[in-house]
Amino acid sequence: MKIRDRLLLAAERQFAEHGALDATLTQIRDAAGASVGALYHHFPDKAELYRQVWAHALTDYQRCFWAAVGDSADAEAGVRAAVTAHLRWVTENQYRAQVLTSARPPGVRDSESNREFMRNVARWWRTHANYGAVRELDFDLLYALWLGPAQVYARGWLGGEIVTAPIDVAPQLADAAWQVLRTDRTDAQEERA
Repeated sequence: MKIRDRLLLAAERQFAEHGALDATLTQIRDAAGASVGALYHHFPDKAELYRQVWAHALTDYQRCFWAAVGDSADAEAGVRAAVTAHLRWVTENQYRAQVLTSARPPGVRDSESNREFMRNVARWWRTHANYGAVRELDFDLLYALWLGPAQVYARGWLGGEIVTAPIDVAPQLADAAWQVLRTDRTDAQEERA
């Protein structure tokens, strides 16, 4: 593994365990087995290292999320798959998930990769809303209804307040998301079937 990757992984763990303010560059460097020079060669300061760790975690999360949604057969499958992917990712990537629940560094939301991800998800949603399968909602409200309960549960689990792993409650949270996001038209179609 390249030294830059080792530094990112070590920083991810240190930031997750100690927080961005309390994690030190010495801890990160020691955990990665890197020299002072190697650390500063790749990252000019702790703020940039944190930004890179956060952006890396976000990219990984978005890749998993979009793979679940983009490959879905219909709106219901996509809504459910997204919640399940979210909870699986958190369960399997605890350090990264902990980083993403921490303060977002400046500029990450405005990155081109984040804007592209948001455009893709919004386009997917609008397509299904136009067919009448899901409700037309402002994207921020949509996000809160779709993933809000899963995020609250995941935060509780990451914080040690909840014992049951997020992936183990995915069916219930996916069902709740679908119930709140589907349209009355979807209900009527199910009754006719």
